[in-house]
Amino acid sequence: MTATYRLDIYDTSGVLQYQLTDFTALSYLRMVNSPGMVQFVVAGDHDLLEHIADKWQIEVWRRAEDTATWRREITGICRYDEWNMGELSHGIIIAPGLMSMLDWRIVCYKADTANRSKFTNVAAETIANTLVKYNATASGTTADGRIRLATIGGLSVEVDGKAGSSYDWYCSFDNLLESLQALCKLGDGDFDLVKTSSTAWQWRWYEGQLGTDKHTTVIFAMERGNMANPQYIDNRTDEATVCIVGGQGEGADRNVVVRTGTNYNVDSNNIEVFLFASDCDTTAALNTRGDKRLKEMQAVKSFRFDVLQTEGCQYGTHYDLGDLVTAINPKTGAAYTVKVQQVRVSLNDDGSESISVEMSEPL
Repeated sequence: MTATYRLDIYDTSGVLQYQLTDFTALSYLRMVNSPGMVQFVVAGDHDLLEHIADKWQIEVWRRAEDTATWRREITGICRYDEWNMGELSHGIIIAPGLMSMLDWRIVCYKADTANRSKFTNVAAETIANTLVKYNATASGTTADGRIRLATIGGLSVEVDGKAGSSYDWYCSFDNLLESLQALCKLGDGDFDLVKTSSTAWQWRWYEGQLGTDKHTTVIFAMERGNMANPQYIDNRTDEATVCIVGGQGEGADRNVVVRTGTNYNVDSNNIEVFLFASDCDTTAALNTRGDKRLKEMQAVKSFRFDVLQTEGCQYGTHYDLGDLVTAINPKTGAAYTVKVQQVRVSLNDDGSESISVEMSEPL
């Protein structure tokens, strides 16, 4: 499979400085709920290396074979550049994806700050939108209770749709990106940071999943030629099915809850783990913390396989990052709904692409 690529490179003022096609190597990684990465190489005497600076934007544009439409694959923020003088002098640029900006902030409100670091019975989308609004935009001020001004220039938050289940969520001083990722593991939706202009980006919540539900139309199976090297694993070595969560108080007065996981059986699958959660002052918050821990320790029946690009099943044409698709297990015949979790693309020396697609565990 082949495609055409270009790199659009903007300075920190949002002015287009370069439109490159003469890079000597290019690879990028797109991920659900994670920043991803862009990396490329240019000749050591390339003019770009004299001017590239911290936080310049690197856009990867791709035009699939036999199409006239360019598609922006990912936008990265330059955080690393390297120049090497050797037999073949070259420069390397590395740019984490836009979402890395969320990693620059923490939930910088003291504990027990209502609807800032402590949420009680609040919808997942509202929690996520609020965390970003008050820790990455001008809304987060010392007057509001944040320890320092939060502003990341150009960043905004979409209108809140109040989607998802309601939770008690405690996150004072947690890393912002990590708290959002943990919230999404509860299964209510995905998120992204989307470039809306040359100097603006919007936080968005996607109810259910980032992509489109295509599980009835996009199917991966050995007989279709788009699956190779399937591997089926039933891993229970680190499983826990009961979480005893210890909250506030001491001795007989300590608030303790017991949560059970989806695989719990009182007779045949009864495995305990204890979790300290003394920062939680409501039973609902302890329940949420315990459920999250059980998800992390849940036994996984994983089904992995290599995705092959075929004429009727191609990345960027028939499926994209975040889409739900179907995978058929050739060992059991079971059909699983899985999510396109990450996509890694590299250009080979002959101009062809190597595309590696990773699916989620069965949903």
